[in-house]
Amino acid sequence: MSTQQALIIPSAKAPFILSPLPIPVPNKGEVRLKIVSVALNPMSYAQHDYDFFIPEYPAVVGSDIAGVVDEVGEGVEGFAKGDEVFAGVLIGGFQQYTTLPAGLLIRKPKNVSFDEVATFPITFTTALVGLFAPAPIGLALNPSYSWNKPQQGESGLVIGGGTSVGQFAVQLLKFLGFTRIVVYASKVHFDYLKELGATEYIDRGEVPLEKLVVTPPVKVVYDATGALDAAYDSVVDGGKVTTARPQAQTDRESRGITVVRCFGFYAGPDVLPPIGDPAQYPGVPEHTSFGKLMIEELPKMIEQGAVVPNRVEVLPNGLASVPDALERMKAGGVSGVKLVAHPQESSA
Repeated sequence: MSTQQALIIPSAKAPFILSPLPIPVPNKGEVRLKIVSVALNPMSYAQHDYDFFIPEYPAVVGSDIAGVVDEVGEGVEGFAKGDEVFAGVLIGGFQQYTTLPAGLLIRKPKNVSFDEVATFPITFTTALVGLFAPAPIGLALNPSYSWNKPQQGESGLVIGGGTSVGQFAVQLLKFLGFTRIVVYASKVHFDYLKELGATEYIDRGEVPLEKLVVTPPVKVVYDATGALDAAYDSVVDGGKVTTARPQAQTDRESRGITVVRCFGFYAGPDVLPPIGDPAQYPGVPEHTSFGKLMIEELPKMIEQGAVVPNRVEVLPNGLASVPDALERMKAGGVSGVKLVAHPQESSA
């Protein structure tokens, strides 16, 4: 077999189509991954709609992948054919096989499925980097990845607690030792968010975002939705805010508040070569150094139940269902779950 099924974008902003492509061969320092599960991420439809992080056409996007190492390139150490892994990539996920730098691979623990572990890469790292990583890429709440609750007794707010990123942010605040964790989310998710660590709840169906104010104010806000005004209105003077929407703006007075616009990279340009203008590429060497800690520690967190995957909805018909599912996501028709496709179930 020399070809595979892939969901391609033929030209800039053109509709997705299922098409055969050659199975890639890993270069030096790369592995080839047989993709078992790929999770859908808003980044994929944004790449399609706005034509960014795409080096050439036809293109294959898809960023959250889990599978089995199928071939190992020259110079790769520590991984072998048959290893079960997961990774976050910028392109290449919506196909049956892809190649990627070995420095991106994270070992899949035995206590989770491929579907479950595919929910982690981009969304978990977006929450993790924003909260844990040192400046300038994060709020430096736990730059050494300590398990000893370095923020014991603190208070925090997660805006967008029902989102994939928000669910991980809640769990990470609990891991840090936060004892007051407020979530702004849909009421239907409150029971589940309580299981993840939330202690107080604000229903977005009753309180519009423009009226969101948490009292007493919290020490840290994780904003998954781009709501910096609400974050500023709910954080103490000198507090800390990180937003998963780098373009978010506010005209509030600073009041000594630290703001980080976080990106979910766990590898910088030394591992993951820039796509597009290197000067505009948000991955930096600090992402690589912190990412090495994450690659070591995340499997332990999963094995010990310190963090659990998003809940999963598996799409039928392999990659063929992905375009409609991305449209469903854009329309706001997905809440509280991660959509996952099985590329190996795609037929010609």
